[in-house]
Amino acid sequence: MNRSDFFETLHHGLRSLPEDERASIIKDLDEHIAVSLENGISEADAIALLGDPNDIIDQYVQDTVVVPKRVQQPIIQKSMPQPEPPQVQVETKTEKPANKQISPFKIVLIAGMCFIILMLLLDALD
Repeated sequence: MNRSDFFETLHHGLRSLPEDERASIIKDLDEHIAVSLENGISEADAIALLGDPNDIIDQYVQDTVVVPKRVQQPIIQKSMPQPEPPQVQVETKTEKPANKQISPFKIVLIAGMCFIILMLLLDALD
């Protein structure tokens, strides 16, 4: 059975379900086939691994659980890269970044405080 026949059978058999649920089921099964194809499995074998489309239809329409005829080992052939342990980086504060900007409000505030301190010093000297 090819991919188009498989999905045509499913679409016809699941017609009693709401459109969004039917589309979700078909999309999920299509993703399973796509993953199998990425892992080097032929289209016919990928469809066979999903099972008989009539059993799938029965499972969704009649809410019955389909017991697989055989236990299948995972078919993923690509090895997953192992994450590297996190590296701890120690930062030293030797210099301030050159691109740090001071807001105009802070400049006016500092200038005002300097003016007040200067006025208090001049008052104290008199």
